[in-house]
Amino acid sequence: MIKNYPPKILDTLVSQSSMRNTPLTEGGVHHLPYITLSLIDRGLADTRAIAIGEALEKGDMSSLSWAILECDSYNFPLLVKLEPRLFEMLLMDGSIEGDWSALQERLEGVLK
Repeated sequence: MIKNYPPKILDTLVSQSSMRNTPLTEGGVHHLPYITLSLIDRGLADTRAIAIGEALEKGDMSSLSWAILECDSYNFPLLVKLEPRLFEMLLMDGSIEGDWSALQERLEGVLK
């Protein structure tokens, strides 16, 4: 049984936490993967977080690579800090070899 908690409790929860609502998440979060919401709460752009979450949910490494490489100069280093395991996954995956040089170049710029 799903309980409908009073909005005041939810408002208090959101105001006293690091949960971040954006125009893309305010319509409801039930359809977004947890990793998407976690990345948004930790500061990643919602458009990048959604693309990354969808790629992970589908197990699509090519889409994951694209979503990560599309991160701008703020979000890419942030993602390296927040989720380094994503980069390990991509570098270990043989199906995205064509993206390795771009990924390596971006990582070297962050990890120097």
